[in-house]
Amino acid sequence: MPWPNGRGTSYEIASDSPGRTGWSWRIAIAPVPEEGPFSHFEGVHRRMIVFEGGAMVLDVGGETLRCPPGEVVEFPGDVPTTATLPDGPIVDLNLMTRRDAAHGAMRHATTPGPLGACDVLMITSQDAELEVDGVAWRLARRDAVVGARAHVLTLRAGTAAVMTVEPARRLA
Repeated sequence: MPWPNGRGTSYEIASDSPGRTGWSWRIAIAPVPEEGPFSHFEGVHRRMIVFEGGAMVLDVGGETLRCPPGEVVEFPGDVPTTATLPDGPIVDLNLMTRRDAAHGAMRHATTPGPLGACDVLMITSQDAELEVDGVAWRLARRDAVVGARAHVLTLRAGTAAVMTVEPARRLA
């Protein structure tokens, strides 16, 4: 999907309305080939991890947010944000949730072991070994498991972004 600001393209992995606008949550890969402004997403909270390339530095409403590779960062999608790429182009993974509709979490699993309940998992290392319900799988960077909550996942080797998404609780 083209970015709203027209400066790039993202590749959707999963959302509650695949391939359409009007989502309450969305997970996508985004190559960032050049420095410049991020797209504005009103009412959206962003969680992001750089998994290819070097560091990215964001100016989020006048505050500096460093995004080293492999570290999850969070910031509001509706505050003016500009990226600087001191090490050149990067590729990141975004989990975006509309504040009034969904809550999300992202963590970076870097050691072997059980991953616990999650909705989506994406491999961030060059390759990885993942056990799904007791069956071993070799996966490559950018491979993803969608709908993972119904399965028992164990990371045997490599690294992965592990994400959960829940509907927002409405006050009565």
